[in-house]
Amino acid sequence: MKAVFGILAVLINLFGYIPYIKDIAAHKVKPHRVTWGIWTILTTIVFANQVLNGGGWSAWFFGSTAILVTLTFVLSIRNGRGGMSRLDKAIVAAAALLFVYWLMVHDTHTSTILALCIDAVAAVPTVVKAYKHPDTESYPQWVMAAIAGVFSLLAIAKADFILAVYPLYVILMNSLIVSAKFSAELPTKHKK
Repeated sequence: MKAVFGILAVLINLFGYIPYIKDIAAHKVKPHRVTWGIWTILTTIVFANQVLNGGGWSAWFFGSTAILVTLTFVLSIRNGRGGMSRLDKAIVAAAALLFVYWLMVHDTHTSTILALCIDAVAAVPTVVKAYKHPDTESYPQWVMAAIAGVFSLLAIAKADFILAVYPLYVILMNSLIVSAKFSAELPTKHKK
């Protein structure tokens, strides 16, 4: 059953990214460069940590995410937003400090928690952008990623907090981005 959940996590993740990548190419979605750049590094680290900690089928979700996030980052360089504001610079500085600390730690448990902290810091510009500029984001990718996070959690090979913490975070952070976009659009919908 763990294999089924792992495969479902990968497929749902992929189906969420397909329209997102198409919308980036069509200039409908404008991913935040800082967020996606940092996520490119972190998802690769998390994938490695999941494998090293025996995450089993759950790790496949993070492997697929690393590939899809990297593609999104590459597309954001030309079609994205952000990177020069004070908030962006502060986020990059905070993430860089956490990343340097992560490089010095050789424990996959500690590095997973550090990666999660860096990821949360890196997500701030996207949450802010989803709220301030909801038209630059679309719902499917974020909703599907949260659902894929649920299946990734169900696919974990063994009961271990360090294997569960990142899928739980994925569910929470993607839900937060959806909530930010929805909250920003709510007043607009009531005016019509």
